[in-house]
Amino acid sequence: MASTESEPAIKAPRAEFGFHLREYRIIAGKRQKELAAMLGWSVSKISMVERGERRADEDFARAADTALGAGGGLLTRWRETVEHAGRFSIWLAQLVEIEQRADMLRAWEPLIIPGMLQTEQYARAIFRGRPGITPDLIEQSVAARIDRQRILERENGPKLWVVLDEGVLTRPIGSEEVMAEQLAHLAATDDHPRIHIHVLPQNAWLTTGLQGAFMLAGGPEMPDTAYIESITLSQITADPSRVLDIKSRYEMLHGDALPRRASLQLIEEKAKRWK
Repeated sequence: MASTESEPAIKAPRAEFGFHLREYRIIAGKRQKELAAMLGWSVSKISMVERGERRADEDFARAADTALGAGGGLLTRWRETVEHAGRFSIWLAQLVEIEQRADMLRAWEPLIIPGMLQTEQYARAIFRGRPGITPDLIEQSVAARIDRQRILERENGPKLWVVLDEGVLTRPIGSEEVMAEQLAHLAATDDHPRIHIHVLPQNAWLTTGLQGAFMLAGGPEMPDTAYIESITLSQITADPSRVLDIKSRYEMLHGDALPRRASLQLIEEKAKRWK
């Protein structure tokens, strides 16, 4: 929901190929209208592929490669994105794609630090808890999780508003050192202009979010979407009635959570205890 700093940020496969298509088109000095005429596609379809809103098959990639004089480079990029997509489950690829397009993410987490805010060591400890997982798969999962966080550092990255249950701050994950580092990382996000963290105190007596974690995503070029998480099944839905239910739950949780400043103070207090 991690990687070395030298690795590129993860993009959803469609968005990744769309970026390369646009790059090669600009290098070739072609407008979308010209490329559309050369390929026999409409301008809107070319635009949708470049924005990552439409899949491109191998025939399209090969034809575009020829039309733009890419010398096989664009076709290679298409094959790389297909390989990239194969490393992730369908729901994760969809989630990454949603996060790339959203300008607002709102999350509730009753059990652990949300993936978007996890440190590398905390994420590693989380993945170690999966039955039968191998060391290589742990490292791949950690790399993917940290890479996804980089959208928060984009100049036009999404806003992230998170409501955490207070128990998340006291639940031992990994070690005392891991927890101290993780909570210090949370506290440091107070300087981030687009990240807001609120803590739901234990004395709120609110049961609205006990069913599990969720995230709401919204943006000008996408329908409001909800990601609902459980141990064995993760769901993504844009069904208006289900999204409205999740929105209502988030508003209740946010309404009973501590203000941002009080939440920061509580996080800093718990971090000192772990030290």
